[in-house]
Amino acid sequence: MEDLKGRVVLVTGAARGMGLKHTRTFAHEGARVVLTDIDKEELERAAASLKGSGYDAYAYELDIADREACFALCEKVESEVGLIDVLINNAAIANNEGVLEMSEESYRRITDVNYLGQVWMMQAAVPGMVGRGKGHVVNVASTAGKVGVARLGPYCATKHALVGITDAVRQELKKSGVNFTIVCPGYINTGMFAGAKVPFATRNLDPQRVADAVLEAVKKNKTEIYVPNFIARQTAFLRGLGLPRLYDIVSALSGLDTSFSTMQKDRGRPF
Repeated sequence: MEDLKGRVVLVTGAARGMGLKHTRTFAHEGARVVLTDIDKEELERAAASLKGSGYDAYAYELDIADREACFALCEKVESEVGLIDVLINNAAIANNEGVLEMSEESYRRITDVNYLGQVWMMQAAVPGMVGRGKGHVVNVASTAGKVGVARLGPYCATKHALVGITDAVRQELKKSGVNFTIVCPGYINTGMFAGAKVPFATRNLDPQRVADAVLEAVKKNKTEIYVPNFIARQTAFLRGLGLPRLYDIVSALSGLDTSFSTMQKDRGRPF
């Protein structure tokens, strides 16, 4: 999808942070950007900022965990803005808690937002793309969708699930004209993991790097991208060797296994 001018790009979790970066980056390419988020006030502020910059932006309040709301939202967007050409499943939450500590409520909420919400949005938006024989879905997973990390277990589990189901639906629709991209970022400076200690082998990156990589992935139809490419890809490769004890050793030596022990628990939503 080389030319994005006039295309409708829908981004979930778009009121701030990484989601807002995606909307601004695609808007700069001439796309008509649709921002969705559960935070109505921040959502409207973000859309107003984009419009003030001369971009074609639309705001729709959405709790992505609500399946019926996802379907209703996509119908409304296609009626009021236009047919959805690109879906960027960006919305996510994270918790700094041990696997045995987290409450049932927290487990269900993170699963509903990080995994099922992405599925509901695909079920709502992709059939239309299939009917037109074109479209692109970007599922923002994580390097944590390839490895397990202490005190980030439920987040890792949802991102693993997102990677798996994206692989499955891509194969199911391989002749449909709809393309899929899995995005696996490493440590990105958005505030979601505020307080976490970044392992010595990497660093917190400017979120614009992820947004630029996603834009390129859509333009060039890349199936999977890592940001930063080398470190994130090597981390995933290490676990993919099927040698979990080796991964544990490297994780301990790099500081990855204690990285999230200092992550703020009550940080609001600065991301």
